[in-house]
Amino acid sequence: MVTLETAMKKLLILFTLSGLFTLSCAAGPGSVQSLINQYRHNEGFEHVSMGPLALSLVKGAVLLDGADQEDLALLNAFRKIRKVSILSFEDASADVKERFVQHVRAFLDGMELILEAKDEGNHLSIYGVDEEGRIRDCVLFDPSGTLICVRGTLNLEQLLALEND
Repeated sequence: MVTLETAMKKLLILFTLSGLFTLSCAAGPGSVQSLINQYRHNEGFEHVSMGPLALSLVKGAVLLDGADQEDLALLNAFRKIRKVSILSFEDASADVKERFVQHVRAFLDGMELILEAKDEGNHLSIYGVDEEGRIRDCVLFDPSGTLICVRGTLNLEQLLALEND
């Protein structure tokens, strides 16, 4: 028989774990997506989002266009992508752009930095969850005007193999 005290302890543990799960997800692509949704209607912000259906159509178009082996291998590396959101904010006013960049950086502080590249004033950072040769739920961020949020899994080993060919 379960006592009231035991049931309360289990309930407390359940709420604590669910709270920790919520906090761990708060810094992920989902919260970055909510930030995109918050800012995308501002002047100077351009937004494109593709879900599973749109991504399937793009893949189908590539296949119909006469994809070669390299194209097929590239499509295979991206086959577990469920959603892509792209936000361009290069043309936003300086104050809104600065506020947006601060919000994005605050969200990304809780994510793992996978790769960082700098080139002639451009600065691209890739955040996500590294899982043995795969990156799950990654965010690509260039504070000068681009934010890309990818839900799903990218196979890095396949991408690197394509680069080496």
